[in-house]
Amino acid sequence: MALRRHKDSDRTRREELRAKLGDSSEFKRQTFYALENIRKAKLPGKIVGIALFVLIVLNAAIVFVSAQPGLDPVAGDIIQVFYTFSTACFAVEYAARIWIADLAYGHVSPAKARLKYIISPLGIIDLLSFFPNMLAWFLPITPALRNAINLVRLVRLIKISRYMRGLRTIGRVVMNRRSEIVAAFLVIGLLIVVASVVMYEIEHPAQPEAFNSLFSGLWWAVETVTGTGYGDIVPITVPGRIVGAIIMFLSVALVAIPGGIFSAGFVSEYQNANLRKIERDVKRNSERDDARDSAKDSSRDSARDSAKDSARDSARDAAKDSASGGGAGGEPDDEGETEY
Repeated sequence: MALRRHKDSDRTRREELRAKLGDSSEFKRQTFYALENIRKAKLPGKIVGIALFVLIVLNAAIVFVSAQPGLDPVAGDIIQVFYTFSTACFAVEYAARIWIADLAYGHVSPAKARLKYIISPLGIIDLLSFFPNMLAWFLPITPALRNAINLVRLVRLIKISRYMRGLRTIGRVVMNRRSEIVAAFLVIGLLIVVASVVMYEIEHPAQPEAFNSLFSGLWWAVETVTGTGYGDIVPITVPGRIVGAIIMFLSVALVAIPGGIFSAGFVSEYQNANLRKIERDVKRNSERDDARDSAKDSSRDSARDSAKDSARDSARDAAKDSASGGGAGGEPDDEGETEY
């Protein structure tokens, strides 16, 4: 039932989007395709979409290059020019996405659609990808501001998620399974808290320098439950080692739960995707068959009507010829009778 409602909702949204795209101007429609569905865009829209993707990838590479110490001054100037150009491009993209938000969120009014995009996670990421850098054009640059801008600049890397179908699938799995995921991590968090308190109480008297606070016990519990095991803090008492062994066995079972939830979510998502693809193919084939049958029926009706018209015309012509032949034969008889 839930899957049927989801399908109906998706179908309704697609129909609303199709209607709004039909009512929009060609320029706005191509802008939407360039930013949201590059496969349907024309050549200029494809160029814009690909250029944005390349720009995001280049920003990812430049972030690592610019972080290297002892950078050549010429290379530094080139990187700054590139950052300025990227900031301007991302600002234009942000404005364009606000403009086409009524198409991306077609089930609400244009004003609500634009507000929904602005406060959405991707909308906030789009804003942070250019706004802090733009502020640096008008504010005096200090080392603290430069470091903050460099950190915020890493947000640009998240923009690439729009072009990666796998990341969108992960997002849908997290949203669909969020209740199970939250419950699993709450159980793991509870185990970590209990283990940290118990281990601190057991090991603090024996090694106060290692377990000097509850945070030390929390650090040990985190690295034990996650299986990291740095070895910087280890229990040395017999009760502590027993508790540590119990926590290790419990963590093996509990940490596997989120993995199972994600696996089941991915399987379900790909099954739903295959079902949607099959439904689209069946619908497309059905429409093609209906069109073919309609064409055949129309051709058959046209041929039948043509045959009827031809037969009717032939019968009419034959009747006319018969009537004309009878009249021509009677005239000589009348003349003959008169002459006789």
